[in-house]
Amino acid sequence: MLHITSEGHPSTTLSVSGEVDLSTAGELEAELGKAIGAAGTEEVVTDVAGVSFMDSAGLRVLVGALRLADERGVRLTVVNPQSQLRKIIEITGLSEVLGLNGPATA
Repeated sequence: MLHITSEGHPSTTLSVSGEVDLSTAGELEAELGKAIGAAGTEEVVTDVAGVSFMDSAGLRVLVGALRLADERGVRLTVVNPQSQLRKIIEITGLSEVLGLNGPATA
């Protein structure tokens, strides 16, 4: 199950919790697309502190959202990943492009 909340403008924060996999990635993709595409959006911060699992479908969504954000001139960052997700993001070489920095959370 995936839960996403959105708040703020022109800097929007999406708080994501649950599992992001093949069955839920479309929901995350839609919400990211909506946030990035909203008129006047300058930044979308994706808070993944509550994400307990993410597979390649979720990573694909993040990469696609990054491309869309770049096309629209919107800054997209991912913050607060749990240690397992942080490792996956780092191994795939996405940590810098997703603006991931700071220590891992438990």
